[in-house]
Amino acid sequence: MNPTTFARLYSIFNAKRWHDKEMHEVVFTNFCELLGNLNEKQQDLLLELAERYTWLTFAEYQGRLVHIFNTIIPEEEITNLSKIILFPVMKPKDEEKTKSGHGVLIILRGIRPFFTRYNHLNFQEVETFEHLESPFDLSNTERIFLLDDFLGTGDTIRTTIEKLLINPNITIEKIRVITVASHQQAVTYMDSIGVRYYTEIVTRKEISDYYTSPELEEKTAIMKEIEKLLPSKKYSFGYGLSEGLITLYRTPNNTFPIFWQDYEKNDKKYKAPFPRY
Repeated sequence: MNPTTFARLYSIFNAKRWHDKEMHEVVFTNFCELLGNLNEKQQDLLLELAERYTWLTFAEYQGRLVHIFNTIIPEEEITNLSKIILFPVMKPKDEEKTKSGHGVLIILRGIRPFFTRYNHLNFQEVETFEHLESPFDLSNTERIFLLDDFLGTGDTIRTTIEKLLINPNITIEKIRVITVASHQQAVTYMDSIGVRYYTEIVTRKEISDYYTSPELEEKTAIMKEIEKLLPSKKYSFGYGLSEGLITLYRTPNNTFPIFWQDYEKNDKKYKAPFPRY
């Protein structure tokens, strides 16, 4: 990697205050190694994407959740409520697995004392669809809050809501979706069904929705060349072709995999800038 490329990366870290974050040394080193394994055009694209990348540490992630509950959710939403049921976003087939929504549920246990407007409310954690099947009912003062860290293509939130609505006693008006970040695809779905959702960050396809022809085709081709370093094309351009650029307390697989998937060059293995395990 030449000095100019190194300086650009260092400048990005400074501008985004990434040098202030825990583990920034590891991330920076892995970034440098990745750039050193790319040609000039590939380096330029990766640096452009890095300028638009969102990285939240675990502490920042917790702070965003507190902000959503205390600020983004309007006070009139919770003033007359008596109970909030917390439920992780997941597909029925994944009930036995630990999904990101379960992680949010656990995090909320620690930060719930900081929800200053909710002292009059009872919180109930539910982790199985069976518990919410008919004859389960919600009173007019109860709501279901669906929890996740990041909504990507919208497939999982769609499946979750459709499963809940099989119970005629649960209506869309009594469901809320709480997530730190959401991809535009998921937002479009939630808007289409009229469910209320609260999120801090909305992401987009960072090549397809950012560039126009002929630059679009050029950037797409360059990323395909970069992804040849990856051992698997399963998540090419991110799950569901999401083309995401975000790391929360864990990097979602909707993010371009070159940022989170280990790769190999000349029979040597390298760690990604934001490894996902």
